[in-house]
Amino acid sequence: MTLPRTAPYLVSDWHDPETGARGWFVIDRLVGDMCSGGIRMRPGVTVDEVTDLARTMSHKMAVLDIPYGGAKSGIDFDSASPQAPAVLRGFIEAIRPFIAQRYATGADLGTREDDIIAACQLAGLTHPLQAGFKSEGDAALNRVRQALALRSEGIPITELVAGYGVAECTVEAAGALGLPLRGATLALQGFGNVGGAAARYLDREGVRLVAVADIEGAIIDERGLDIPHLLSIRDRYGRIDRSRLPADARPEPEPAWLEQPVDILIPAAIGNAVRTDNLASIRCRLLVEAANNPLTRDAEMELERRGTTILPDFVANAAAAFLFCGLLEKRLEPSLESIFGVTSRQLRTITRELLDRARRERVSNRRAAEEIAEQRLRERV
Repeated sequence: MTLPRTAPYLVSDWHDPETGARGWFVIDRLVGDMCSGGIRMRPGVTVDEVTDLARTMSHKMAVLDIPYGGAKSGIDFDSASPQAPAVLRGFIEAIRPFIAQRYATGADLGTREDDIIAACQLAGLTHPLQAGFKSEGDAALNRVRQALALRSEGIPITELVAGYGVAECTVEAAGALGLPLRGATLALQGFGNVGGAAARYLDREGVRLVAVADIEGAIIDERGLDIPHLLSIRDRYGRIDRSRLPADARPEPEPAWLEQPVDILIPAAIGNAVRTDNLASIRCRLLVEAANNPLTRDAEMELERRGTTILPDFVANAAAAFLFCGLLEKRLEPSLESIFGVTSRQLRTITRELLDRARRERVSNRRAAEEIAEQRLRERV
């Protein structure tokens, strides 16, 4: 179903004696002496998880036509702890030479962009993307700062672009499947930046959200939830205020989001959200992986056997990476028109390409996307 895995270029193990935190920095491969991938922090993160994510980043960079390899950092520590900022600073200080020369990084699960920028500056670095500024210096830094200051409808571009990319991939895949979006039903897990923005843009295509899950459980309304209202009553973590729900929206236990018959299913929160023990009730035509690794391999194989079309994560959730690396590579200009327009074209094109290849070669969508990525990576060596 997937291509054979190659050994990573580098695996580095870090330990903080004061807190007991552990961390790993993994370079899957270098392309042009560069790699890219975020820094995550959560209790229980493992070196295997970070290694898998670094490989996924290599494929993400390739399908985006960005000439970087993939990398990832993971810190096994609670990001809500008062000690988390000091732990993050210690980790960044340990990998400082890579950030300075080879590793363009940023926020990921459990970290925030502002905190990473601050930690980098305390470590004597200009910016988490410093390695990408080598050829242009201040001009590249200014282009990134201008872009990241942009707002669309009053919302920072950084809170919209990942979910926008998910929505664009969904629209393209639905078109390839002959699935009309107006009136199509959607179930969504996660209502933070990614899930909330995906819902925002799919709502404008006429998609009807009938189930959404956040950290407190699921909210169901078969006639369709009011997405603008839900967005107005969520907190910064994507938690929806149950006391302000419309009368027709009913709270349910978390598994209910998977139990609604829908056209489109989007897991946009945690890894391994869909497993063999909870997929029996899933009925959907299209599943878009907005989170990293939201399906176990066995669950993915079973859903494909049933005829569900699955868009792999390193394509569907690639827009945030494209924002940063696209700015470094001058693929994007610091304007809303450029960011939304070029991102849409890039993601729609690769979505159509992988679906066509999967159908033509009779392989899974993930296998088709990996083959495209590996071919592009070989061409850059």
